[in-house]
Amino acid sequence: MTDISICMVSLNCWPVLQDCLESLRISGSNVSHEIIIVDNGSTDGIGECLREQYPDVKFVENGRNAGFTRGTNQAIALSSGRFLLWLNTDTILRPDSLTRLVEWMDARPRTGIVGPKVLNPDGGFQPQCRRGLPTPLASLSYYLHLDRLWPSNPVLGQYLQTHLPVDQPCRVAAVSGCCLLARREVYTQIGPLDEEIFAFGEDIDWCVRAKNAGWEVWYNPESVITHLKGQGGVHSKPFGKIRGMHHGMWVFYRKHLRAKYSWPVSWLMTPLVIGGIAVSFGFASLRVWVSRLRPSRQSPHSEQTLQTLGKIGTAQKNAQNTVRTDQK
Repeated sequence: MTDISICMVSLNCWPVLQDCLESLRISGSNVSHEIIIVDNGSTDGIGECLREQYPDVKFVENGRNAGFTRGTNQAIALSSGRFLLWLNTDTILRPDSLTRLVEWMDARPRTGIVGPKVLNPDGGFQPQCRRGLPTPLASLSYYLHLDRLWPSNPVLGQYLQTHLPVDQPCRVAAVSGCCLLARREVYTQIGPLDEEIFAFGEDIDWCVRAKNAGWEVWYNPESVITHLKGQGGVHSKPFGKIRGMHHGMWVFYRKHLRAKYSWPVSWLMTPLVIGGIAVSFGFASLRVWVSRLRPSRQSPHSEQTLQTLGKIGTAQKNAQNTVRTDQK
């Protein structure tokens, strides 16, 4: 049986997807895997490129932007691996990234979901890769940046777990959907991703559903990936992205938090939550509108950055081969 089914959703992102696939050739060499890519209406010739350069990849064309959530469900439905990996197209894996995740799962049968340590291209840590529940207090602390002012405070920093060392494994409420490894049994038990959520928030919803079903969710910093963040083409329109993110907030609150409070508290809190989401949506939309008035700048994730990441992966692979040769 195949170890990992790698499920990806693409939208006009061939340059970064190609780098991701090249990193998978190295990282996936020690575990059996299949790659399934569902495309949401790209116009960059991805189908022809995949057929020519990666003929083993299973490729599905939707012809329209059906969303990350639905696309991932489509890929999972075609998969056969004992583990399912959600993977963004704008990620670069290290040679041992997948091996470390599989080893973690094999050693811990109650772990249903695990995620790696996620870095920016400059090496900075992406804190969204390990998260607590976005309760009203945790969300307020996050949006007011109180977690940045007092990162060691476990109450104010509970959403992004800022009080914990980044190199320490820990149980969390959720990991990032940019790279999420799950047992097939989790999918069988709790079902597919919630397609009411178009593209943002589906990861934390699915992780919480898994925890509610008795599975553990872990952050494992022994596995490390780089996430270019924003280059994967999940949503082609910035206002659509903002709308999707805030709709996902409301869906999560309605499904997982509202019922946790007694009805008088919920009756008072729900309008506040709706108001907070509306205010956040307004400010986010304003930032997009203002950014459109400014002169465009080159993406920070240049071709040179991608080449550098590729060289790092090649160097790591060569180093591993040297070690294996010395041990023979």
